[in-house]
Amino acid sequence: MQKNIVILSDLNWDAHLRSITPQEIINFQLDDLSLDRYERVRRYFEIVKREKADLVLLAGDVTGDGFCGHGFQYALILLLSLFEKEKIPCLFISGNHDPDENFDIVKDWIQNFTQVNEISSKLVNVLGLKILGVNYDTSKSKASIKKLLKENTEDIDIILAHSTIKRRILHFDFNTDYIITGHYDRKLLAHRNTVFIALDNDSEEVSYAVITKNAKFTDHVSLKIRMDRETLFSLSDSFDQLNSTNRNSILEVNGHPTFDLLKLENASAQSLARDGAHFLFLKYMRGINYSCSLDTMYRMKNKITPELGDLSLNQLHGLPITANYKISESMIEDYLGNVID
Repeated sequence: MQKNIVILSDLNWDAHLRSITPQEIINFQLDDLSLDRYERVRRYFEIVKREKADLVLLAGDVTGDGFCGHGFQYALILLLSLFEKEKIPCLFISGNHDPDENFDIVKDWIQNFTQVNEISSKLVNVLGLKILGVNYDTSKSKASIKKLLKENTEDIDIILAHSTIKRRILHFDFNTDYIITGHYDRKLLAHRNTVFIALDNDSEEVSYAVITKNAKFTDHVSLKIRMDRETLFSLSDSFDQLNSTNRNSILEVNGHPTFDLLKLENASAQSLARDGAHFLFLKYMRGINYSCSLDTMYRMKNKITPELGDLSLNQLHGLPITANYKISESMIEDYLGNVID
C-alpha cells in the first residue's frame, strides 16, 4: 500500500508568533488559518495537505531558530494540534534551537494526543515503519551515537536526525533505508543502499522532502524547495535510480525541467555566486562530492580495497560538499581515528 511521508525541518517561525497563547490554541478554528497572523503555520499545513501526507516527520529546530531566537513552542503546538484534529500521524525530535524549557512545554501539551509523538532517542513503529529519532544532543556526541548503534542493531526504515555535518557519516552505520537530517544543507543522494536527505530553511524559503513508499527499493523521493507561493524547485528520483550512475540530473521548476545539475556541478563556485547564492546551493544538491567522500572514508576505515575514483586523504581535506562547507581535517580524524594515525 502506498504511503506518502512528508519531512519538514528548521521551521523558522515569524517573530510575532512568540505571542501565541495557550488560550488562543484552545479557541483556534480551521478558518483562522486564512489570517495573516498564521501565515507560517498555514504554509506548513498546506504542504502537508497538498502532498496528501500519511505521515509527517519534523527533524528538529521546531520551537526556535538562528534567525528569530526561541519561544515558538505555542506556534508548534498549534501546528501539531492541526495534525491531531486531521488525524495525520506526526513524529518530531529536538534540534539545537529547541531549549528544554520550550520543548518540554510541547511534550507536556501533547501527552494525550493520539497522532503526535516526540521520539528523541526512541525507536517507534508507525504505519508499519520502524523510525528512530536521533536528536541534536545525541547526534553531536560520538559516544551517544555509538551507544544508540549498539542498542539498535536490527533493520530500521528511517533515521530521523538533527545532526551536524561532522557527525552525519556515523549515522550510515545504522542498518537503515533512510537517513533524514535537519540543521543544515539541502541534499539528496544514496550511499551504501541508504537514501540520505538533508534539509534546512531560511526566513523566505522552505525546503521539504516527500517519500512515496511503494515496495522496498521502489520508493519515489523528492526534495523540494519552495521559493515563494508560485515557485517550487523539485529534484526527484526513485530508490534504485539513486544507486545508479545514470540517474537523472534535471531539476524541475513548477513541474518543468529547468536546470541540468551536472552543468551546475561542473561550474565554478565563483561563477554561480555571481548569479545569486541560490545557484551555489543547487551545485551540491545531488551530493556528488559528499557521496564520493563517504565511499572513500568508509573503505579506509574498514580497510577495504580502494576502488577507482576513491580519493586520497589530501583530496578529501578541503573538498567542498556544500556551498559553505569543506571537509575539515577534524572531520576526517573524527571518523577515521587510528586508521590514519
